[in-house]
Amino acid sequence: MVNVRYSNAMAELIHYLKGIKDEDINKIPKKFMNFIRENASKDYECKFDYNKPLNELNLLDETRGLIGMICYNYWCETKEQRDKYINRLNENEKNYQKYLREKYNPDNLFANGNHIISSKEQSKTTDMITYKKESLFSRIINKIKSLFII
Repeated sequence: MVNVRYSNAMAELIHYLKGIKDEDINKIPKKFMNFIRENASKDYECKFDYNKPLNELNLLDETRGLIGMICYNYWCETKEQRDKYINRLNENEKNYQKYLREKYNPDNLFANGNHIISSKEQSKTTDMITYKKESLFSRIINKIKSLFII
């Protein structure tokens, strides 16, 4: 039994392959295609436009992985094509990591660039607070005064 997400991904893959040329589909081994068909979800509905490029389709990540695996193993025929494909994947990963680093900059994770504390404000916040404790005698006198003054 295959995971539900992979079962849905296989259904999307079958739907995607309907828009591919027959000569490219014939490069995929029959045994692998039978495995995909047997394990594809029967209930999952796929609807996407074949005229759009792959990166604009709303596919599951697992489907994209399966397409990538098929491309590398069966559609890249020479070592040069495979190396070019791997380099492109690596470049995409670097760009994605760069995007994530800019979005969630770990160097300034807790810094707030909009609020800069001036040295005057900083000295106010770091001054020691002096606390004078009332003596026992002055507390008694203040208590007596409070009883007589109504």
